[in-house]
Amino acid sequence: MTRRRLSVLARVAISACLLALLFRTVGVAEVAAELRAARPLPLLGAVALYCVLGTWVRALRWRALVVSLGQPITLRRVTELFLVGTLFNQLLPTGLGGDVVRSLMLAREGMGRARALNTVIVDRALGILPLLAVGLAAVLLAPGRAAAPVTGALLVTGTAATVALVMLFRAHRWRRRLERVPGLGWLARRPAAARFADSFGEYHGRALAGATSLALAFTFLLVATNALLGRAVGIHGAGLADWAVVVPLASLSLLLPSVGGWGVREWTYVGLLGLLHPPVGAHTATAVSLLFGALNLLLAAAGALLTVTGGAPGLPDPGALEREAPPHA
Repeated sequence: MTRRRLSVLARVAISACLLALLFRTVGVAEVAAELRAARPLPLLGAVALYCVLGTWVRALRWRALVVSLGQPITLRRVTELFLVGTLFNQLLPTGLGGDVVRSLMLAREGMGRARALNTVIVDRALGILPLLAVGLAAVLLAPGRAAAPVTGALLVTGTAATVALVMLFRAHRWRRRLERVPGLGWLARRPAAARFADSFGEYHGRALAGATSLALAFTFLLVATNALLGRAVGIHGAGLADWAVVVPLASLSLLLPSVGGWGVREWTYVGLLGLLHPPVGAHTATAVSLLFGALNLLLAAAGALLTVTGGAPGLPDPGALEREAPPHA
């Protein structure tokens, strides 16, 4: 059995085991009751913010990077690529992921594989780092709202993310200096790290600033979406500052191995929301997480529709994915 297939099986097993353990602990009936009682108006608001406005903002963010490298692409096309990538991220137990799929599709637009993958990596970095920076701001501006472990985690990751964001913009100028720093030098000298750092010199400063602004806009949409989902299941004690603390760490947990974040996301929501003051019950936190997962499934369904109807030309076949994916994807 190949290493890639073992990775697929491991991801499926992790999600399945975590979900099975969760529902043995929380109880399916309690969670189902929360979902049935969910208020429709906040749910519709969450769909509008995340699926409609959020997709548009994220497509604009990625397009700003692509166009900055001289590759013309329409907002409609970049949205199609994003939705198809979401399909692969959510429904397929693959180590390749939707990011690699959309980069391969972009490469077939004439951009080339290396530069297309670079825009996806930078786009992902600009999605995660500002999110953690906002979480750091939340714990600093509203101290005492989160438990000590949550506050400590955000202080560490948020500070690191803020520093990393600043360094990324200057990476192409600082790389030579970093190569002489003990402990960091070996990383800065690695070919992949060097290419990634140098790639920031290709982007226009205005494009990076615009993409970062759009990343911050999506962060606020993501926080508001979760707040609406919480309101839908009756969480009234958590304000936007609380959700600004929870959402970054919950999003960071999705980097752990799983299928579309299932299982990992649910346990993270249960743990983080349970540490708020006042704490949120495990069945209610699970309901919020499942509703957020459902929003991603809606986007994945749109990607599936594009794939089935031929609205996403350039989609690699499964064999091509195995052959063309970068070796460390």
